[in-house]
Amino acid sequence: MTNIALFGAGGKMGYPLALNLQGTRFEVDHVEINPAGIDRLKTNLGIETVPSSEALSRVEVVILAVPDTHIGQVMGQIHESLPAGTMVVALDAAAPFAGHLPDRPDLTYFVTHPCHPPIFN
Repeated sequence: MTNIALFGAGGKMGYPLALNLQGTRFEVDHVEINPAGIDRLKTNLGIETVPSSEALSRVEVVILAVPDTHIGQVMGQIHESLPAGTMVVALDAAAPFAGHLPDRPDLTYFVTHPCHPPIFN
């Protein structure tokens, strides 16, 4: 089983991912700091959020479903807690292109944008 930490789970990009990941073979920890997003996940999907420290304690894949202007800030806060071999999925190319991801050769970065379906089809 693959453990995913979905950051921004209750937001514009994270909520559809949270919905699509329900019932899959993945174990998902939903990380959300916005009270409206937390409520949306709980009320609509029955999902309880967890603190980032808990999610990172067992993570194999991090999905950064946060606004592109926050990707660097979030990674700055969590990158030292990521074990070697973790895959980090960024859902926007701007921050990685601008150098906002830490230089960690032991992490795998996958950068995509979910509004480009040909990549996923």
